[in-house]
Amino acid sequence: MHEFGITESIVTSLLADLKQKGVESVSEVQFRRGSAFSEDALRQAFGALSAGTILEGAKLSIETVNLVHNCGCGYTQVITSDDLIGHIFVCPQCGLMREIDEAHDLELIGVKTGKSEDAPATR
Repeated sequence: MHEFGITESIVTSLLADLKQKGVESVSEVQFRRGSAFSEDALRQAFGALSAGTILEGAKLSIETVNLVHNCGCGYTQVITSDDLIGHIFVCPQCGLMREIDEAHDLELIGVKTGKSEDAPATR
């Protein structure tokens, strides 16, 4: 489950950054995910990783960026994890294979501290 490892890396960096800044509470954490990055897996990983930290209980906001495949054959579709074999998308109309990495992306886009101040996003 690559989602856990990616989320763990971001949360670990975020916690270190917040500790260095002396932040004592966080009210919201905002992520942007590619359409093939599982929202359920992100929520589960964030819940497990935030337990016992200043992130525990923070609202988790997730923005989804849909990746659209526009094939030369004229076929168009939003790509989800169900459409990929690893990082490969195969056009169901013509069979063209395309490597898709950005659909698996996860980005920390914002943090609201308990004082309603924004801490800069770190990755």
